[in-house]
Amino acid sequence: MGFISRPKRAGFKQRRREVALCCSRRRTMAAFACTVLVFLCVLPGTFLQNTETDFWFEPEILSILERTEDNVTLIYNGPNSTDSILLKVSSARSSVAMLSQDTFNLSAVSNNSLLVPVQAGHLGITTLDFEINSGETTVVRDYTVKVIRERPPVDSALTYILLPFLILNHFAMGTAVEWPLVVAVLKRPYGVAIGALSQFVFMPLLAFSYSMAFSLSDAYAIGVLLVGSSPGGGMSNILTFFMDADLPLSMTMTFVSTCLALGMMPLSLYIYGRAFGLDSIEVPFVTIITSLLSITAPKLLGILLRHKKPHIAQKVMKVIRPISLLCIITVVVLGVIVNLHVIYTPWQPIMATFLLPLSGFIIGFSLAKIFRLDNNRARTVSIETGVQNGTIAAAMIRLAFPQPEMDLSFAVSFLNSVFQVGIGVLAVTAYNIYRCRNPAAKEEKIINDDDEEDQSSSVVISDLKDQSSSVNGEAIINPVVISDTKEGDTQLTQL
Repeated sequence: MGFISRPKRAGFKQRRREVALCCSRRRTMAAFACTVLVFLCVLPGTFLQNTETDFWFEPEILSILERTEDNVTLIYNGPNSTDSILLKVSSARSSVAMLSQDTFNLSAVSNNSLLVPVQAGHLGITTLDFEINSGETTVVRDYTVKVIRERPPVDSALTYILLPFLILNHFAMGTAVEWPLVVAVLKRPYGVAIGALSQFVFMPLLAFSYSMAFSLSDAYAIGVLLVGSSPGGGMSNILTFFMDADLPLSMTMTFVSTCLALGMMPLSLYIYGRAFGLDSIEVPFVTIITSLLSITAPKLLGILLRHKKPHIAQKVMKVIRPISLLCIITVVVLGVIVNLHVIYTPWQPIMATFLLPLSGFIIGFSLAKIFRLDNNRARTVSIETGVQNGTIAAAMIRLAFPQPEMDLSFAVSFLNSVFQVGIGVLAVTAYNIYRCRNPAAKEEKIINDDDEEDQSSSVVISDLKDQSSSVNGEAIINPVVISDTKEGDTQLTQL
């Protein structure tokens, strides 16, 4: 037994020596790893602290009013050196933020802090480049400066000033429409469906495309997208009236598009807004509903007045054009006074806001003709597509951005409204010149498909000044009525 146990004891001792050796190797590797970790973490940090320049700013972002001066504090913690350490500061956009002094000697700075004076120019966002040169080491940091504007007193009162003009104009527009015409549009809403397609499918896509094509900054791009996703506005009804288009269809389209905007605007912003860092935005449902009521209620009252008291409605109709012109002039003048900062807008957003309504007019008319609508309704769809409700877009911009991003985005909305009015005025001028040179164009018809089995209906718009009737002893203009005719025929029924 003793001869047999000797090898077993020798093997046991050998295994113990191997285990001890393995543990010793592991302890050595652990100690080496700790040494490497200390070398990589502690020693380089100490080296950088002694050799590199470390500095930061207070405040993190400087917000300053236009045409004023403020300071940004640079907290400096640099290496101990007897050599001069120079700081050079430059502005990416000197028209937004300027520097009275651009070179500083940090070696002479006390308490490791330096005040750098910044002079604000006009509204905008820019960066200051801080470059510290301490011999062989150069450190560059960017610092953001935001220049905001002091809002004029008329800005907050603008809505209350314009509201009575707009309500009165919508009421006067309603007196020019017969209720049977509105019912006819609702029975065959082909134009309404085409308008909704162009407004909520093509216009947001165009806004996104122009923003990408012109490489707009996020503030400008989101402003363009908000305008392109908005429904039709009350200005479209004014342009429709001046161009002798289908006013009942225009009013119905404005109402329907404003209702659809409650769901379609958030959907458009969800699809396209993420490309510009817009993960979420608060939709102003109250503003949309208020806009819907302010547009619809006065027009319904005007239609009711036309139905119940036509002789009174006739007197109101006489002031439609003066009120509309006064409303347009007031909007433009007050808008320019409040938004003078738009003159500093770069050319890229200006081009995008010009092309957006122009493309809307073209696409709306083209889609209407593709679906074989007559010229009157095609003009109406074109106007409704090209003219968006800037009030809703402006409300969303005010909710989405702080200053000065809000003013930059709002500049896009304002420019878009200006271009809408400008293109519309040119179109109205060209149309009236055409009418003067072609007297036969004064009477146009609107063909409405009434039933699949019955013949189509046409609405004939007669020259209101040539035909009149008498109600209660007073001369009034004959209202536009619907007459049952076959396609291609023209039959006028006088009420």
